[in-house]
Amino acid sequence: MGQAVDVLAALPGRVEFCRQTAGITRFNQSPFHAWKAGFRECAMLARGSEYGMTDASAQERIAAWTASRDGEFAAYAAAGARDGIAFAKAAARDPQHFEALNDPPWLHQHFTTLHGEQAVTG
Repeated sequence: MGQAVDVLAALPGRVEFCRQTAGITRFNQSPFHAWKAGFRECAMLARGSEYGMTDASAQERIAAWTASRDGEFAAYAAAGARDGIAFAKAAARDPQHFEALNDPPWLHQHFTTLHGEQAVTG
């Protein structure tokens, strides 16, 4: 899928599960991937769930992301979570800006602006 963004969050209807694996998400494969996962997830959680999730459940998930300690790039996942929360607060005043969450080039540029190109290349 290349630079595709989370399509499951946008699919209408009922989610169905099957016994075959269609794909595996390895968000802890690099500093950028870990950051992007924490950023996008926590930005959406901080903005408010459109899927009936309670505020308490959203806060529990945010707390888990911001406390990330396990995995090679856990510090980037936690930083992404904090950055995503800040982004959601800023984008609350500009709903069109929130759409940047689904723009892979913007995400990459935002990451390098916050954490430097060296974090992308290793």
